[in-house]
Amino acid sequence: MVENYHKNFEKVVKKNFINIFILSILEKGPSHGYKIGREIEKRTLGIWEPRASTLYWILNNHREKGFIKLIEDDKNRKVYKITDKGRETLKLMKQTQRNIRKAYRHFLTSSIINDGSIDIEELEHFSEVPNIQMLPIALKADKFNGKLTLNERLQILEKMKASIIENRDRLNKYITDFDNTISQIKNELDKEN
Repeated sequence: MVENYHKNFEKVVKKNFINIFILSILEKGPSHGYKIGREIEKRTLGIWEPRASTLYWILNNHREKGFIKLIEDDKNRKVYKITDKGRETLKLMKQTQRNIRKAYRHFLTSSIINDGSIDIEELEHFSEVPNIQMLPIALKADKFNGKLTLNERLQILEKMKASIIENRDRLNKYITDFDNTISQIKNELDKEN
């Protein structure tokens, strides 16, 4: 019973993510089914390898709904392209995904911090929760639940610090990109004036 529930849950999650992956890939340009499947596998670091039957069922479903259209159909491959309706749908799907990720991060954070203490089992997923709310508690050595040695506490704090540094470095790159784009736009505005 539990195993069946888990399998069904996993199947539904994967199918829904594959929907957004297909439209995201086609937003970049036309593609055929096999290439879309390989791209999904690549973008999910090999975690999801959609079966051809699932992939083509979703592609046909997207065609019927008007999200994509067939632009080339020879004997060996069908090439698909996203439609305007598909772009609108993708935009809504991305917004929904952002809301789900935000809720998920909040849920994980609240799971990690339990009654002012840190749940060690949930903490192993800290890299998935770059949430500043848990830092004040995480930095206090007396807030760890369970029987941890000083070495185990040290390892956990080092892991958390590394995750924060990784996120900081990523954010710094984004800030640099923003600064470069802002400078370019200001230069263009100066030229116009």
